[in-house]
Amino acid sequence: MRILLVTNDYPPKPGGIQQYLGGLVAAIDAEVRVLAPRHAGAAEDPRVFRGHRRFLWPTRRTRRWIAHHVAEFAPDAILFGAPHPLAHLGPRLRRDTGVAYGVLCHGAEIVLPAAFPLLRQLVRYPLRRADALFAVSAYTAGRVSRLVKRPPLVVGAGFKPHFAPGAVAPEVPVIGCVSRFVPRKGQRRVLDAVAALRAEGREVSVLLVGKGRDEKSLRRRAARLGVPARFEVAVPYAALPALYREITIFAMPCRSRWFGLEAEGLGIVYLEAAASGLPVVTGDSGGSPETVLPGRTGFVVDGTDTLVAALRLLLDDPARAREMGAAGRQWVQREYSWEAVAGRFAVGLGAIAADEPGSEGS
Repeated sequence: MRILLVTNDYPPKPGGIQQYLGGLVAAIDAEVRVLAPRHAGAAEDPRVFRGHRRFLWPTRRTRRWIAHHVAEFAPDAILFGAPHPLAHLGPRLRRDTGVAYGVLCHGAEIVLPAAFPLLRQLVRYPLRRADALFAVSAYTAGRVSRLVKRPPLVVGAGFKPHFAPGAVAPEVPVIGCVSRFVPRKGQRRVLDAVAALRAEGREVSVLLVGKGRDEKSLRRRAARLGVPARFEVAVPYAALPALYREITIFAMPCRSRWFGLEAEGLGIVYLEAAASGLPVVTGDSGGSPETVLPGRTGFVVDGTDTLVAALRLLLDDPARAREMGAAGRQWVQREYSWEAVAGRFAVGLGAIAADEPGSEGS
């Protein structure tokens, strides 16, 4: 099977969607060609063809460029890496080329526009007409189904095999969080919780990995609370596995904002942490609770008090924390390997490639 992936989000550009699509392309048992924007740091890859701009809009020029690759590559299906904006070209491309298309939905790009009538119509248009819809989580699938009255195939997310447990645990327990430094990710809660635990006499520190607009605020908060916090900023993706191995407990207690309009689609970092053999503490936002088995691989918390309680339990019972980490690794290896995710995609795309395109809507 041949798949043409069309996306604005692809490595080496940083971000969760970018890493997702890179992992999918590496794992799927199909011949894939990727159409992506220009990126100054991109290495040569015979599968990736880049446009002349740093962001691709659904213009006539972009449509003709994609159609050229359809004619040259002869894909069995086109996959758009996100619903907006490039998926808007899907119906016209299918009409002109006869190739069916699918759309992958992640979370925020569905939830936020769906709250506003004009944006809702814009996002709904390519989804209703798509031959296949895919969602990274059951939460995202529910939001898509609510929007277009049609259930997507839940494909999940994966992690790369170089995320693995460390040989030696840190001498002083480290609570780690890997994510963008923005309010909803929960780094402030982590600092507040660790301050409370240290006030109880526990020796524990924090490792925050990421970048974003909250960095200065988080540094000031850590200093004010007297929490020993190490910041690793703008870390290359290849360096992340080693940083996970410096963590004792992973905690990203994300929260939904703006009345649920800003929520976590799934959270690949939770899978990476579990693959690294860590007990995982998630927030209750969006699809993030789907990444743990509560009480077996980690905990879901809804505020600072419950975060403190979860961390206290894990710090006071290292044996249970290790058991949770081991159970989490086994679980994500089974349910969230890229091979499993790619297999679900292959089934969905294979089905639309075998059917007459356009049967889902016009």
